[in-house]
Amino acid sequence: MSRIRMFFALATVFSLLAMPALGVAAQDATPAADHSDIEIAYVLHGLNAFTERMKTGAEDAGRDMGVTLEVFGDASFEAPTHQAFFETALQRGFDGIALVTFPGDVWITPIQIAVDQGVPLVGANVTSLDSALTTWVGQDEYTSGVILGEEMKKQLDTAGISEGKIAVGICLPAAEVLQDRDNGFRKALEGTNFEILEAQDVKVPVPENYGAWENIIAANPDIVAAVGLCSIDIPNLAQLKERNAATWLIGGYDLDPPTLQAIQDGLAQVTVGQQEYLQGYLPVRALAEHLISGEPLVEGWLETPTEVVTAENVADYISRQTDDQVQYDYYQAYMDESFADLEASARPYDDLRTPGMPRATPAP
Repeated sequence: MSRIRMFFALATVFSLLAMPALGVAAQDATPAADHSDIEIAYVLHGLNAFTERMKTGAEDAGRDMGVTLEVFGDASFEAPTHQAFFETALQRGFDGIALVTFPGDVWITPIQIAVDQGVPLVGANVTSLDSALTTWVGQDEYTSGVILGEEMKKQLDTAGISEGKIAVGICLPAAEVLQDRDNGFRKALEGTNFEILEAQDVKVPVPENYGAWENIIAANPDIVAAVGLCSIDIPNLAQLKERNAATWLIGGYDLDPPTLQAIQDGLAQVTVGQQEYLQGYLPVRALAEHLISGEPLVEGWLETPTEVVTAENVADYISRQTDDQVQYDYYQAYMDESFADLEASARPYDDLRTPGMPRATPAP
């Protein structure tokens, strides 16, 4: 039984056995000590359904730790806009800042300025390996690509497809994490009879993404599958597939509700998730623990393992991804098991420089 399926089974049993007096929301069960004088900022890289769950995770962590939290983000996903938010956070004197460095190379100087000012930082979701960051929260992007590729092979085999073209879309070609996903996916398909087309720029804005995929499919009407490397891809691909009565398979990233719906409806076959809630929660928790205790900030890579969702298990994930309380309860139990001690849970930061490097020590 999968971890998430076991969690929901146990939650159902508990709800049937619990006395009415125990029916207190988990978020309100243990009031946090008041550390509201500690102010933490979280600078996202944009606002959409995906980052909304990062934001929720960050807010839950702020409340649990009793600190004051402010989240910055804009729907544009433009780096200059979010660097301006970061500069504002520095000027306002936040005690610590969590941030998504999207794309990593343009954040080197802003991060150095903050480090020179003595502001503790934690990165998440997108790496900036040439910057002064020493703490990062996110998945192994290369391995996630391998996992996606292996699952796509299974889905294609089940459909009786053993050869053909697979289209790949990358919403920001300059992002190293997306390049790692692409490389991992291609590695998994080595030795097969599939032709993996060159990854095409499918843009970040949803309307432009739809148009880019429409053009790719029009130019390659004989594809057997389409794979997107960003959270916005599967919903758009599902619409295109349905409107064109197409039969090609769909694979991609993240567990946005429209993506899960596309899998449940049979339009998409597989998506891999990166536990973005934790990418919101853990950076704030790490900063808060450091600022409250005075102990050194945890350093290294807090890896959020990749999750695989197909038609077989999609129902297990829908409630977690659409109900904030279910999400909170699930991740509290998960963190108790896997992130009870952040320092003990962290991988060496330099592991990020070698995509696909296995852990020296298994996760707890």
